[in-house]
Amino acid sequence: MDKPRRIEFAETSETDRRQREVQLLINVAEPDPELQPFFLSDEANLYDAVGTAPEDIQRRVDAYFGRRLPVSLGLPLYQLVDAIRAIRPEWPDDM
Repeated sequence: MDKPRRIEFAETSETDRRQREVQLLINVAEPDPELQPFFLSDEANLYDAVGTAPEDIQRRVDAYFGRRLPVSLGLPLYQLVDAIRAIRPEWPDDM
């Protein structure tokens, strides 16, 4: 199995502050490191970050969390992380 690629983030961005969680969500949405992005901006959402079909991304995220979360995967990634943590404060350590 290939080692996941490390994505570069803008140095002082909101996304950078949530780097571990963002990378985890990207790994769930697109497990193949060759298809993961090299760079993410603060404006990128999960659909922008990977070329996977939106319905496949939703299915993978639902399977990862064990249910559909009441958040939009179209939020910028750093906001998505914050929304998930508001619902599951211990995430991702509780997985």
